[in-house]
Amino acid sequence: MLKVLIDDTDKSPISAPLNRFHAFFEWKLAGFSLIDHIKKEHPKAKIYYRARNEYTAQLVFHRNSDLLPVEDGSDYDFIYHQTPFLPWNVQQRVASILEDSFSFQSDWKKFRQKYKVKSGKFQVVGKEKNLFIHPSAQIYPGVIFDTTKGPIIVEEQTSICPFSFLEGPLYIGKDCQIDNAKIGGGTLIGSNCRLGGEIENSIILDYSNKHHEGFLGHSFVGSWVNIGALATTSDLKNNYGIVKLKIGALEMNTGTIKFGSLISTFSKIAIGTMLNTGSVIDIGCNIMEGRSSGYRKPFSWLNETDLYKLENFLTDTRKIMARRRVNLLDYESDYLKSLYEYSLKENR
Repeated sequence: MLKVLIDDTDKSPISAPLNRFHAFFEWKLAGFSLIDHIKKEHPKAKIYYRARNEYTAQLVFHRNSDLLPVEDGSDYDFIYHQTPFLPWNVQQRVASILEDSFSFQSDWKKFRQKYKVKSGKFQVVGKEKNLFIHPSAQIYPGVIFDTTKGPIIVEEQTSICPFSFLEGPLYIGKDCQIDNAKIGGGTLIGSNCRLGGEIENSIILDYSNKHHEGFLGHSFVGSWVNIGALATTSDLKNNYGIVKLKIGALEMNTGTIKFGSLISTFSKIAIGTMLNTGSVIDIGCNIMEGRSSGYRKPFSWLNETDLYKLENFLTDTRKIMARRRVNLLDYESDYLKSLYEYSLKENR
């Protein structure tokens, strides 16, 4: 029987904030995660998982009961690492990610049979055949879709309000609300997101909000993130230099001059905040300074030294999730408590 290994022990420093709550193979990119693709391509394969630490292992195995713990000394037919899923690599692969999803999502092609493009309702620039809108989606008059550079997919129950301009390649997940937005090509948006303002070549995972004016460019946003009104990311240095991301004393070269911010799960960015090029906001942060740069450790509160109180963080998180009719499960809460204690020890 085919044996597949997902190896999550990548030692690159930047991979840690991204994987605090969801491992890279769990991210839904254009509607599907890596593990979805593996199961589709190899339906009878045994899938093994090597975790970066025992805390992550417990969380991931609890959520994915069909995964198997790694067997040391075994030979595997396929091995998947995180490198292709580093933020700047994902941003460059948006078109191919969409193409891969198209290869086994036949429903997208059926969208066009049920939802006819009506020029009186919204405008299409480029080929209409590259626009795929679910019949249940609500597209208001005054919306412009530009498929010149790639396809656009709009999933079910998503609403796009007037004066929005959307450029492909672009994927918008289920139950999203897009209000007065300018969304540039190369963007993947998860389910249940509320977005507005200007967004360019960014990855936004499920249940995250950037609902007001402000700029999000060449950035990676985890789940359950809230970005306040007029908050803005810089995605280009004044000297046009290569962007380097820092976590403590560790540094990683992105190899590109265009990269904005990495914002991890459960973090909140206050109104009017400016994030410098290459900012890294770890899990559970609440950033309220007018300008933020560099790395913010897990559960940062307001500044670089204070921490979000654990019980306050958990209470706020439960309230935020409940607004979307989602519960923070007991094992997830236990994991976050363990992560909080581990972070305290690491930062002493």
